[in-house]
Parts: sequence; structure tokens; C-alpha cells
Amino acid sequence: MAYNVLIADKDNESCDMMSQILCGDVSVVYSVYVTQNIEPIWKLMLIHQFDLVLISAEFIDYKGFNLIKRIKSKNRSIPIIVLTGEFNSELINNFLDSGASDYIRKPIEEIEFKARVKSNLMLREAMLEVQNKNRMIEAQIYDLDKLSLIVKQTDNSVILFTPEGQAEWANEGFHKMYGYTFDEFVEKYGSHLEGFSYNADVKTHFAKLLEKKKSVNYTTKCRVKYGAVKWIQTTLTPIFDGNRVEKVIAIESDVSAQKSVEFKLLKHGEETQKLMQSLKEANQKLEKQRSEILEQNRTIEIERNKADDLLLNILPTYVVSELKSMGYASPRSYKMATVMFTDFKGFTKSCENLSPEEIVDALDFFFSKFDDIISCHYIEKIKTIGDSYMCVGGIPLRNRSNPFDVVLAGLEIKHFMATYKQRFSNRNLPDWQLRIGIHTGSLVAGVVGKIKFAYDTWGDSVNVAKRMESADEIGSVNISSDTYEYIKDYFICRHRGPVEIKNHKNVDMYFVDRLKPEFSLDDEGIYPNDHFIELLNQI
Repeated sequence: MAYNVLIADKDNESCDMMSQILCGDVSVVYSVYVTQNIEPIWKLMLIHQFDLVLISAEFIDYKGFNLIKRIKSKNRSIPIIVLTGEFNSELINNFLDSGASDYIRKPIEEIEFKARVKSNLMLREAMLEVQNKNRMIEAQIYDLDKLSLIVKQTDNSVILFTPEGQAEWANEGFHKMYGYTFDEFVEKYGSHLEGFSYNADVKTHFAKLLEKKKSVNYTTKCRVKYGAVKWIQTTLTPIFDGNRVEKVIAIESDVSAQKSVEFKLLKHGEETQKLMQSLKEANQKLEKQRSEILEQNRTIEIERNKADDLLLNILPTYVVSELKSMGYASPRSYKMATVMFTDFKGFTKSCENLSPEEIVDALDFFFSKFDDIISCHYIEKIKTIGDSYMCVGGIPLRNRSNPFDVVLAGLEIKHFMATYKQRFSNRNLPDWQLRIGIHTGSLVAGVVGKIKFAYDTWGDSVNVAKRMESADEIGSVNISSDTYEYIKDYFICRHRGPVEIKNHKNVDMYFVDRLKPEFSLDDEGIYPNDHFIELLNQI
């Protein structure tokens, strides 16, 4: 089958979608014409013979209702479907009263759209078939004055009524349709028009015909023999004698099959609607589940970020990345790194009068301050063991400024230890004395073991730095000659001479007193000025 379809809608996207649905149906050939204005519709109707018109409710104002009526007056069989974005029973009734045969809600649902289009085209074909039969019958009525010669072989029922609604005669088609002869029917139900139909509006239709003197059409259930019911489409046509209605002829067609299709389509539409509602509810459940999954993923991501932050607080970034991707982290060698150790002299004895909580609280106070200081100088904290604090400059990111960074941090820690009593007089802190040892050399850094990972360093440079701290004097920054060779041009240092340390020959040591005045921001020579920082960035 091939059909011409006119779509009138301002919404370009909706027009495209309906065109695609129709043209995508391989079982039917559709020729689709589209307009987005109301003005060309009537002109197009005159040019093309359309089988179906789809018109947007946006056009259905007073002018639009008249257009629908005009189309229906020209061709009653052409179905007009209104496209509406809202369901309003009063509005829908206005559409139907003006001549529209159906409506489709927007946005367009493909299943519903196809079903309603096919249903209306089937109705059109059925109406055309009825009209053809009616025309055949009307062609057979060749003497309208007497109404006596009607082809008796037609399957359509033809009944002759007086202007008062009394049945006078019926053809053989009446007998075939109703199962009664005309006389049997009149005897059982009476001869008045109202007895021929279950439709309570039959009297109203007949009165309208007499008033306007024009044919009227209606479809209703009618009584047939053996208790069966048929759907009959009736056309009441007035026969005139001059200007007076002399007779009324009723031409009836059995449209039960058509109605059966309509009911099936209606039921199918209801089932489709239920299916669509079920799909909507399923989609809502899926959306809710998706939202719950997204929320769970966000929670997991937050917890993962917390875990990553915790790992990054314990281990360097590259170690965390390797552990997560490979399950282990390879050790790295560094040719130049600067190690600093600190510890509190006489720590064990000084803790005899402190509770464990007071010891931990004090260590947390001092080591937290040390953490703040070394973080400002790009130094990696390695570990604390008891009262000993260890950090290294130049790892895990390699740089050549690490001897300067660590010595500056040592001076700042030394200054803090000399002034904390005055600065934090409100806290009951113990009077602990600090020793600081620094050495520059090569080492290896990495993570060993399977559980409780810890980033650590190994090598002779670590041992020498520890000896520097053990050989230090209270309140001083003690450095090896290797570190001294890097920093000597920028800091004021005092030579201690060779000092014997464990497992080594005598090692030259120096006390670092301060930055040289030309590189110092403050009078005490602790903080570098911009000139020093500029030089440091060039190293």
C-alpha cells in the first residue's frame, strides 16, 4: 500500500521524527509532505490527494477549527489527527467536534504513533469502501420521485421513512443485515425510527436532518435476529418535493468488522499505554539505581582519595603509584642527598618525671614543628625513632640545592628550640636540649617488606649523618666537611677539626652559626633574602 501524508507542525524536530518513523516502515510506502505554517495547508490539499493529515494543536485556534471543518466538508473520509502536548478532555472534544478523528500526544512515542496512524488509515479504507457501496446504491436509485426501483441484490440495507420517522419499506439488504424481514422487524420493535437502533441520539439526528435539510451520518449498535448485535453505519438523506422533505432514505452498512478492528486497536493502544507505563516505571527504578550507584561510586571515590592522601602522607608519590600499579616499588639510588638527624640529649632521664601521655604530647609538639619547617624547604621526612627525627633533602625529587635546604632547615629548627619556651609559655613543655647532625653524600631510598610499608634510606651517608648528630654539641648545627664544601661561601661556619666517629677515621666537622649577612633577611642569619634565593635557584 502507498499513502500520502501531510504533517503540519511548527516543531521541526517533531516533523523530522514523524517523517523518519513513517519512511522507516518497510511494510508501507509513505509519501510525506511537511509544512510548518497553517496558510499552505488548504492549497496543498487542493494540489495533492492526501490519505492522512497530522496537524499540531498549536494551529487549532478559531482559524484552525474552520480549516478542519473545511477539509472534512471536501472529503469526509480523510482522517485528521491532532498532535497535542497536553491531555485536556474539553480541548480533545473540541478537536473531535470540529472533525478530527483522533489525537496523538507529544513528545511522539514511536509505538503509539505507528499504531494510531495505521488505525486511522484502516478506518479511512473502511469508510471509502462504505462510500463506494453507498455510491453504488445511490447510482441504482434512478427514480428518486417514487423510490421504487432499488437494486435488491445489494448487501446494504435501504429503508424508506416518512418525515415523521415512520418506516414504510425496506429492501432485501435489510433482511440480509438484520435477519428479519421488514414486516417481522416492525411487528417486533415497531415502525418508528427509534425502534431500529440502540442509539439514544437517533431522534436528534433525524431532527437535525429535517432542520438543516442535509444528510446526516452516525454509527450505532442495532438489533438483529437471535440476539446478536451489529455495528451499523447509517446515512439519512432527505428526499425533497420542491422545498419540502417528502421522504427520508436510510442507507445502512455493516461496519462490525471495522469496529472490531477499532476495538482491537483501542485495546492494543491501552496495552501499549500500560507497557509504556511499565517501561516508564522500570526506567525510574533504573534511574534510581543509577543514582544510588553514582552515590556509592562518589563515596568510594571519596574513601579512595582519603586512602591515597593517607598513603601520600606516608610515602612519596612515585612509591604510591608503583605500589598501586605493580604491587612493589623499586629502590632508587641518589648520588647526592643531604641527611639530617636530630635527637634530645638525656631524653630517657628527662622523661622519668613525665607520664606516657605527656611524653607523647611533647614529642608530637616538637616533631610537628619540625615537619612544618622541613616542608618549607622541600625536604622529605623519613621517620622518627623514639626521640630521634630523620629527614633527607634531594629525594625523592633530585635537586642540587639540598645541602643548602637542609642547613637552612637545621638553623630554623635550632632557632625554634632556643625560643620555644618564651613563645609557648602557656604550655607546660619539658626543657629538652636538641642536637642536630647533617651530612651530604650518596644513598639508596625505597620501600622494603610486604606489610606496613615505610619509606627509608640506606647507605654510609646515613650512618655518617647519625654520627654527626651524636658528636654534636647542644644547641648547635653540626655538619660534615662534605656538606661544608657545598655551603661554605654562603654561611658562617666554625671549624671543629677532626672528630673520631664510630666505624670511621677522623671526620672534619663544622658548626654552622648563621647565613652570611649579605645573604640574610634577618639579623640572626636564619632566613635567606631574595638575593640568596635567586642564587640558589641557579645552582
